[in-house]
Amino acid sequence: MLKAYICSPYRARTEAELDRNIEYAQEITRRALLAGVAPITPHLYITQCLNDDKKEEREVGITAGMEILKGCDFVIAGIKYGISAGMSREIALADASGIDVVNADKLALYLRYRKIEEYVIKRIEKDHMQTCADIMKAFVTEIQRK
Repeated sequence: MLKAYICSPYRARTEAELDRNIEYAQEITRRALLAGVAPITPHLYITQCLNDDKKEEREVGITAGMEILKGCDFVIAGIKYGISAGMSREIALADASGIDVVNADKLALYLRYRKIEEYVIKRIEKDHMQTCADIMKAFVTEIQRK
């Protein structure tokens, strides 16, 4: 199962905006789960342990999230409400680490692409192995003739 880091806005100017952002993160997390992905949504739970309004605690949370991101297969970016400063940092880290960043609305398409890519790679490896086996067999046959 692929692990995906969920990246979406959290901070808000109003309680209504915060509720909207939390609901959006939950929606993306649900979509990922139903698509067969193991989503990790740090801003939904780290903010339950740390005070996001305290700069030092916010930075601790962001740093922990960035470490978690490095262990994920790809990032799902929820950009429906824009890209926050925190999201920009996460996306930049993913890009610098060679981790794919996928628009949340394109998740199904991306997963289809990954399956096709996996199939092609397996097919190439299988063909390569067969070619190597054929070459080795011809080599051994030639040595046995001598």
